[in-house]
Order: sequence, then C-alpha cells, then structure tokens
Amino acid sequence: MKIKVLLRGFLVKYFNGEKERVIEVEDGLSARQVVERLGISIEHKSFGFVAVNGMRVMIDDQLKDGDELKVYPRLSGG
Repeated sequence: MKIKVLLRGFLVKYFNGEKERVIEVEDGLSARQVVERLGISIEHKSFGFVAVNGMRVMIDDQLKDGDELKVYPRLSGG
C-alpha cells in the first residue's frame, strides 16, 4: 500500500530535510510500525503524536492504502 508521510518540526531530518514523502509499505501496518521503520523512536522524549488523515489517532491504529500519516514532535515552550 502507498501512504503519504509528513514529518513536522525537527523530524524532517529523517527525510533529509524534506517534509513529506509517499512511501510503499506492506498492507496492515500500524502507525507505530511505519514510524519505527523511518528510524523514529516513539519512546524518545522528543516524540509527540501522530495523525491520520487530519485526525489524531492512537499509535497502534492500522493504516490503509492512501492514508496520510503526520508525525509530530513533542511541543515545548512556555
């Protein structure tokens, strides 16, 4: 299946500065599995959350062909 992945903030470093890519992965993968395949550790303190097709979802939600996965860093500031 093909999905569009958009990285936000400093996470663009995982795409060599690009903000988005269309990637092909096996059917039935979860958002967690895709994020980890990109080399992003969801256990790292700087990981924030994911959204699929504009809606915040649980990291273990399954993706479908054509989905748009956005990966956000943890927000900080004050």
